[in-house]
Amino acid sequence: MLNNEPARAFYGPQQCLAANENEAIDVLLVTDSLFRSNDIAERQKYVQLVEDVRSYGGTVHIFSSLHVSGEKLGLLSGVAALLRFPMPELEDLTVDSDDSDSD
Repeated sequence: MLNNEPARAFYGPQQCLAANENEAIDVLLVTDSLFRSNDIAERQKYVQLVEDVRSYGGTVHIFSSLHVSGEKLGLLSGVAALLRFPMPELEDLTVDSDDSDSD
């Protein structure tokens, strides 16, 4: 699937949140460390993302940050998504959110 349609897999908060707005996430991968953040708003953002994905029939997999799979996902921002359909426009979003307010 990903060999033929690479625009169906993304990692990073911006890409996953944008895909969620379109109910495009089929499988959400997230590390448990995001739910233990000291920033309450950040924790709530990921809780809402998980609830949204589950509400429209998506699957959520939460990985322990103590397991090697969770460690590796953590190196890729801690959140990734496999989409129901390709969204090539997400490729234009940067993983670093500092560039989003530059006008």
